[in-house]
Formats: sequence, structure tokens, C-alpha cells
Amino acid sequence: MEPVMRRLAVALYLLPLLLTVSGALAIAVKGESSRFVAVAPGIEYASFQVRPGDAELFSGHAFKIDLDVAELRLVPAGGPSSRRTVEEIVASYPAVVATNASFFDKDGRAMGLGVDEGRLIASGKRQSWGALVVTDKRARIVLGAEVNDPLAHRLVVQGTPRLVVGGRVQQLKPQLAERTAVCAEGSVVVLVVSTKTESTAFARFLADPPDKGGLGCGDALNLDGGPSTQLVVKLPRLALSLPRGSGVPNALVVVPGKGTGTERRQ
Repeated sequence: MEPVMRRLAVALYLLPLLLTVSGALAIAVKGESSRFVAVAPGIEYASFQVRPGDAELFSGHAFKIDLDVAELRLVPAGGPSSRRTVEEIVASYPAVVATNASFFDKDGRAMGLGVDEGRLIASGKRQSWGALVVTDKRARIVLGAEVNDPLAHRLVVQGTPRLVVGGRVQQLKPQLAERTAVCAEGSVVVLVVSTKTESTAFARFLADPPDKGGLGCGDALNLDGGPSTQLVVKLPRLALSLPRGSGVPNALVVVPGKGTGTERRQ
């Protein structure tokens, strides 16, 4: 008999959590392999708890997105200077996974490029920042200077710093903060949110292979964090809410594909 799914509503301060989904344990602890479970068509989930040897314990959530199945969008809060919480941005979506995305200036305008479905929603290109670029159904993280024709891509969002490049953790400024990050390779995008952690410890977790308790990200980009870090999950098999009071200019929004949601990538 199939196990009963537990519907969860968690706050960030309650982490780490153990979540039973489809009879599998969705948790990654340092020294153990990351285990993702399918929670919707094209979306897999894992919670994690990490105990670095040189930093404080941190925990959070990771979502592995298959772009061949699920849809990834950059949804603005409204006009150029509009800011809303992620929960408000995705209020009309019946099924969704969403996090905050762009940094913003003192006037509330998104910093860096922002493109959704080939439409320019933020034009302030930052040459030295990183950029998540999705072309058709393939994603990569590149230097902003390499994005020569933003409207040639389906989605672009910039952030800083690049945490992992070619599997290597970058030299990062020490900083303790909540984190929102994205990894990308081919048809797979991984969205990650965490409790307060040092930048290098977080980047190591992203880069470490699953058999060492990491996520195995070859390239990872830091998005806006601190009080901007937010997560909303509304799925039949999983509900999460990590709210913040801060309004943000846009959100990375994942809409599940059609199907049972139990398929796994081969």
C-alpha cells in the first residue's frame, strides 16, 4: 500500500526537518548522499542539514527541476519599481515552486538583466556578475559579459557572486546570511534556499558530490539573500512556506509538467 503523503507547512526556523514523501527520506546530511524524491512532474525535492567543520550548522531545501518537463519562469512583481513578497507574486498559481531572484537597488528596481519568455523585464546588465541563462530547454551559468543578446534567450537572471565555476568553489568574501542560489547544467536547474551560513561553506556544499553529502553542482550562482530569501511551494504532495516581510522585484517560478509526478530522471 502506498504511504500516506504528509502535507507540510514549515517555517525556516524549524529546520532541519525530516520529510517522508512517497516512502523515501528526503534529507541530505554532510557525509551522506543527497536523496531527491519526485514531488511533481519535473520536480524533485530534498531537505538538507550540513555541519561544516569550520562553520556553523545550516539547513534548507533543494529542488531539482527538469526543464524538459517543468516550466521555469522569471515573474516580475509588477512595474519596474514594484516589490511584492514571493507569496504575493505567485498567489494566482495553483501549483508552483518559487523563490526570490534578483537583487534590487534602493528604488526597488531589479539589478542586472532580467528576461522572461524573451521579454526584457530588467535591462541593467552587470558585466562582472553571473547570469543564469535558459535557451530553449537548456540552462547554463555564465559571466554577464557573455550575454550579448539577452532577448535571444527564454530566461535570464543575474546574481553575484558565482559560487561555483566548473566544479571549483570560488574565492568568496566571508559573509553570514540566509542564501538563495541556483545551479544549472543542461536540462537541469537546482534551486536552493538555506538558513544563515558562511558563503564558502555554502558553496562547498553546493559543489561537493552527492556521495560526500553535497549537491554536485558544477556551476552555481548566488541570488539575493538575507531578508529577501523566500520559498513558496504549493504542490499536491508538498507544501512549504518560508515567508519574509521583504518585497522583491521578481521571483523564479517553477510550474510542474503534466503527469503523475513520480517519474525520476534516468
